[in-house]
Amino acid sequence: MTGLSVGFVTWGTPTEVLAGFLRSLAEAVETLIRRTPMPVSIYAICNEAPQAVQAVEAVIQPYATSGSEVRWQFIQGHGNIGYSAAQNLAIRSTEAEYHLICNPDLVMAPNVLLEAVRFLEAHPNAVLAAPQGFDAEGRYARLAKRAPTLLALALRALSVQPSAGPVGRRIAAYVYDDALPAEQPTTIELASGCFMVARTSALKAIDGFDEGYFLYFEDFDLCRRLAPHGGIYELPTASITHYGGRTARRGLARSLRFVRSGYRYFSRYGWRMV
Repeated sequence: MTGLSVGFVTWGTPTEVLAGFLRSLAEAVETLIRRTPMPVSIYAICNEAPQAVQAVEAVIQPYATSGSEVRWQFIQGHGNIGYSAAQNLAIRSTEAEYHLICNPDLVMAPNVLLEAVRFLEAHPNAVLAAPQGFDAEGRYARLAKRAPTLLALALRALSVQPSAGPVGRRIAAYVYDDALPAEQPTTIELASGCFMVARTSALKAIDGFDEGYFLYFEDFDLCRRLAPHGGIYELPTASITHYGGRTARRGLARSLRFVRSGYRYFSRYGWRMV
């Protein structure tokens, strides 16, 4: 089946942030359908506690019942099963040719879905298309990454910025400071799980996300396993504004999850120090 499906996961997302995301999603879907008519299915996966589900559903409901030809499915009642397992609920359900994995803490440019789908249609060797990301102040966010090392992650946690110095060069290599942003589609090793449009056949071939990652590193792992199926690209013609938190802004529970996921990732792909 041709078409696009979308899977996004809510967990503690402020209602005003979710509303902004939904407005941009509706506009991006409308732009896609107007320029390249195709069916669109949207899976809203709610990892909230039972007492919070109703509030999330109230924000989503006007978009799901707006008379659009877009098909919505609201998945709830499972609690906080983690990002990987939640996204897999959509991946295993969809029959669309392309699937968007995204977070609701962002705003899409109106043309982002159109550009990603057109790129994948025109480049059969590509398996995943990612946009350029910008932060709330309009600065390029460097969402693309090379394979991490322990040193790069430590420097990232300390908010070390890319520079020409011996320490800054380490983080510069990790965040593609030497190659991005680019004016042409550019191959990258790892795309951010906050927004990635992939071929559904490839996602299903690898059985989606590894659910051993509750949170963090699941997108890196997914890209590593998708790579044999085709190229991963960042597109200069597609963009998002991402409001997600930084590594250094974690509480104890999230820090422990980061460590556990990091241990799983490096145990699988090798312990690279520098």
